[in-house]
Amino acid sequence: MSEGRPIGQYITELVVVFVGVALAFAVENLREDLNEREVGEEYLEGFAQDLRLDLAMLEQEQSSRQIQLANGHLLLELIDEPDASPAAFFGAYYGSLGARAIAPNRNTMDEVLNSGNLRLIRNSDVRAALLELYASYEKITFLEAHIARDFENYLYDPTFSTVRLNLTGPWPDNAENRLAMDTLRNNLIIQNGLRLLVGNVAYPGTGLLAMLEDAQSQVVALLQSLSEE
Repeated sequence: MSEGRPIGQYITELVVVFVGVALAFAVENLREDLNEREVGEEYLEGFAQDLRLDLAMLEQEQSSRQIQLANGHLLLELIDEPDASPAAFFGAYYGSLGARAIAPNRNTMDEVLNSGNLRLIRNSDVRAALLELYASYEKITFLEAHIARDFENYLYDPTFSTVRLNLTGPWPDNAENRLAMDTLRNNLIIQNGLRLLVGNVAYPGTGLLAMLEDAQSQVVALLQSLSEE
């Protein structure tokens, strides 16, 4: 009757099997980590592209809102000037009508959030900054909707229910345009609406321009961080 194999041989085989399984797991984990790093890099490139577009969008929006604000201020001055011309008055009125709402590029952020892959942005500071930026965008969008709603309630509807205006101009200095101008300048709802518009756009810290400038600074800082990744 043959003797059984030495126990040491069994232990050796078990160790070999254990090491083989451990190495297989290690290789698989390494492959998964490399894949995730590659996907994370693709996300970072996508964010950089989106943010460069956002930067141009924010600059354009600031310029548009500054024009709106300047016309709002001018119109408030012209309301108190009885000799103001219809051309200047209505030009300022239409210049204060507003600007397009911001449209951030959310392609990469939506993909990251919908896939649950935000963790693949491994730099926690970048990840937090991205979330903070898109929260800022939400606040800006909310304020813009508020401004648009106030505009409808205080300026647009009261104006066109009171007088019939030529939307495109020119506005010659005639009796009809002077009557329309006087009707509008004496409408307290419209005056309050203008002051509300100017305040919402220009109020320090919480006005739309301040929020746009803050978002722009966030984008610039993020682009710098991404370039260093």
